[in-house]
Amino acid sequence: MRRNIEQEESNKRKVEQVLADSAHDFTLFFETLFSHDVEWTIAGHGPVAGTYRGMEDLFKNAESALYQRLAQPLEVKTIGVWADGDEVFARIESKSVAIDGKDYKNAYMYIMTIKDEKVVSGIEWLDLDAYYDIVGRINLKVT
Repeated sequence: MRRNIEQEESNKRKVEQVLADSAHDFTLFFETLFSHDVEWTIAGHGPVAGTYRGMEDLFKNAESALYQRLAQPLEVKTIGVWADGDEVFARIESKSVAIDGKDYKNAYMYIMTIKDEKVVSGIEWLDLDAYYDIVGRINLKVT
């Protein structure tokens, strides 16, 4: 299969730009770049690890548990972005402050399949211990 270097570079630039635009609010990354029906896998073990089908499934069953516990938007720093074919790889670090005043930090590695400038599928590796710590530590009151 012949590589389309122009498409690879375009995909890489798109991801880099969206990461830059969402540096102070990581939810914008998902809203801007992910297709509505994305198939997204969170690698690892435990309740949040698994494959989500669609943005609604991903946010309702994985992302909102974190974001509801943050006192301010999740900020991200891009460590690197690489492309190979339709795949874009992004290494990211995040930080915020939880509603209990403690710092929240994490690191991620994403492999995303891009079609028509949107992420249609991918896999995410992150420090699930940090995720499970904040989710387990902060009990949200249901009103």
